[in-house]
Amino acid sequence: MASQLATDFDDKVQRDSVAAGGADYATATTLAVRQAFGAVELTNTTETPYLFLKEISSDGNTNTVDVIFPAMPIFLYTNPVLLKLLLDPVFINQEAGFWPQKYPIHDIGAHFPNATGHNDGNAEQQPLEEGGNMIIMTLAYAQRLNDTGYLNLHYDILRQWTEYLVEEALIPADQISTDDFAGSLANQTNLALKGIIGIQAMAEIANITGNTLDGQNYTNIAQSYIEQWIDLGVAMDASPPHTTLAYGQNDSYGLLYNLYADALLSLDFVPTSIYTMQSAFYPTVANEYGVPLDTRHTYTKGDWELWAASIAQPATKQRFISDLARWINVTPTNRPLTDWYETITGDYPEAGQFVARPPVGGYFSLLALPEGYTPPTGNATALRYRGVPRL
Repeated sequence: MASQLATDFDDKVQRDSVAAGGADYATATTLAVRQAFGAVELTNTTETPYLFLKEISSDGNTNTVDVIFPAMPIFLYTNPVLLKLLLDPVFINQEAGFWPQKYPIHDIGAHFPNATGHNDGNAEQQPLEEGGNMIIMTLAYAQRLNDTGYLNLHYDILRQWTEYLVEEALIPADQISTDDFAGSLANQTNLALKGIIGIQAMAEIANITGNTLDGQNYTNIAQSYIEQWIDLGVAMDASPPHTTLAYGQNDSYGLLYNLYADALLSLDFVPTSIYTMQSAFYPTVANEYGVPLDTRHTYTKGDWELWAASIAQPATKQRFISDLARWINVTPTNRPLTDWYETITGDYPEAGQFVARPPVGGYFSLLALPEGYTPPTGNATALRYRGVPRL
């Protein structure tokens, strides 16, 4: 029975991947699937199960929010309840008052399987990153299973985190993002977009739960912010135009992977022109094995590349996928699949090695999108969600 379930699952991943992105895309997803699930452990009781995730390699943290976030697509594709089971321990810790900050915690334990949190507030500080991540992931789960009760249950703390985003998202302070290895930076364009989309996601949560005054307020704020963000973060005079790594640095760029959340949640919030602009830009800066994460280095992240690919126009989408598949086939890296590699040599970055990490679950970005999604926009009222049968 178990063997047949595994075979059926493998066949579905192969079939769905080929349909969504071709044989090269299946090369990536079929390689990543067991690595992503190998990082999680189902625990507690059948009545109240929890899922715990080990960060692996980059750190040993438990349920790292900004590692769950890039891995999210594989859980949404296979069974959205798995995402809920990962989020539940994070909510429990903070709603019990064990985390003293007004933004979300980075992880719930410094050393897996320790999940005792950081009661002193002394954890890795990614306030804007984790604020956007928690709101986006919570809505993504609730949308797929129509779980309004989950949104009601966590509304107060989601609102608290949103108020932090309102204060900090538009003009980000000097801080790290999930790509902490790249260093701290102020006014990060991509990070600001995550926060702004998080505010709009909270507007959606408010409307779903009947908190319409909050919904209108957050919609107004998010709309104002996205208009200002375009002025601040787009190098309009560049040829071709593109978003920047940081405000005012018009000769810089980065993968705008946080745009994916707008499509994932069917918000139809970020202007179409941003999607098409980025899609046209990426091929102009692609190296042998992909598009660099940003202009500070020549390395990239495979998960973020496929997030960008999934919302790009067909030719750009295929370029991302083909470059990644070619890298998989010829890379000189010789350890379990890495999500961080050089786009010129295909080798590990000089700065370090990531191996066997769960963010490769992000390779399932195409399969986690609403079925029928067509870049740069989709008909949000008529979209269904892909996925394997619920087990």
